[in-house]
Amino acid sequence: TYGFTVAEDGRKMSKSLGNSPDPIELMQKYSADGVRVGMLICSPAGNDLPFDESMPEQGRNFGNKIWNAFRLAQQWQIDTTIPQPEHSKLAAEWFDSVLSDALNQVEDDFNKFRISEALMEVYKLFWDHFSASYLEVVKPAFGSPVDKATYDQTIAFFDKLLRVLHPFMPFITEELWQLIEERKEGESIMLAP
Repeated sequence: TYGFTVAEDGRKMSKSLGNSPDPIELMQKYSADGVRVGMLICSPAGNDLPFDESMPEQGRNFGNKIWNAFRLAQQWQIDTTIPQPEHSKLAAEWFDSVLSDALNQVEDDFNKFRISEALMEVYKLFWDHFSASYLEVVKPAFGSPVDKATYDQTIAFFDKLLRVLHPFMPFITEELWQLIEERKEGESIMLAP
């Protein structure tokens, strides 16, 4: 059984009925990744999806969150002479555990073809745990440098998060994956484990 995308009046959306949005216009307004995430996050397998333009907007906002988290880490100045603070070490240990648990859940969701649930798990992992918690704990005080261990751990976490986000958001993840470290010619996140 599969569901349909339905209009606000509950009727199936179709081009012939003239009640469906133009996907090209949606992509221009919200990005292709934003439209993908918006549609996937709200569409459990087999259920109808009542379309609302706030869905691709939510996807676009998630892409902005990812980009802003990347920019935050990239602007940190690294000081190799300072030790890693205890709070940063504990935060990295905590997030590593949360990430491991989430990846196991995502794997289980994929194996059971629960794509929407897998995306929601990754969405919460990135938004709530990585951005709102981990980055807030480890980010250096304004104008202060970050220790190298914390920076390296943050970039390693970001790399893993981009890999797990890639099936849902292929464009932003490829772009950021290419930027977080130097890659070989032709290397792509699509082929990364």
